[in-house]
Amino acid sequence: MSRQYAKVVFLSEEILRRKAAGETDREIGKSYGLTKEQVYKLVKRQRRKTHLIASGYVPQPKGRPCKNPENEEQRRNSEVIQLRMQVELLRNFLSEAGRR
Repeated sequence: MSRQYAKVVFLSEEILRRKAAGETDREIGKSYGLTKEQVYKLVKRQRRKTHLIASGYVPQPKGRPCKNPENEEQRRNSEVIQLRMQVELLRNFLSEAGRR
């Protein structure tokens, strides 16, 4: 069964504001095309997240971390290392070939 809603998290601020104003889960869900259970669970997740953040938990982004962009000095150092490796390979090749 596929869900009939998408990106409910984007609605979370509005739903929490309406919940604080005193509307019921059923009324909120009816206006967005959600069930009362979906609204209840969304509110529960958001409150749990805010409670964790308030207690000092730092949420980590999901997924694979992005590569850190190297600064200029790190880029140069890695380029120098790579060039040294290439020179060493060429020297080994020339010595095996009997040229030097």
